[in-house]
Amino acid sequence: MSSESVQAFNDKVAASPELQAKLRAVTSPMDFLTLAKAEGFELTMVDLQDMAQRAYQHWIKRLEPKVGGFFNQVRNTKALDDQLKTCQVPADVMSLAQQCGVELSNTDLQQAAIAAEAVPGFSFEKLWFRGLGLIG
Repeated sequence: MSSESVQAFNDKVAASPELQAKLRAVTSPMDFLTLAKAEGFELTMVDLQDMAQRAYQHWIKRLEPKVGGFFNQVRNTKALDDQLKTCQVPADVMSLAQQCGVELSNTDLQQAAIAAEAVPGFSFEKLWFRGLGLIG
């Protein structure tokens, strides 16, 4: 899919509260691709990765430096990233942050989740925070 088609999909999402609600129900990358196809867009995994990368950059800029620094450190360290993916509750994330020398509170995580939810379209961060129970 071309960047114009990705933009067209994003524009459709922005203009459609119904589609936005459907996106909030997405629980996996494959669900996202299936939804896009049902809406008439043939997205590829490469398109999805590109969209997710842009969403991550948009999200990380909205975070307080301490929180953003932690998530960047984790993202850039495979072992930490793998460990983050196993976190099932906010306390697990706060414990991992402590191992990295960062004190995160539940409020910090809630604010990061709110920032993730505010990013238009698909993001892995939204899926992850939903899994932690921090966004609906």
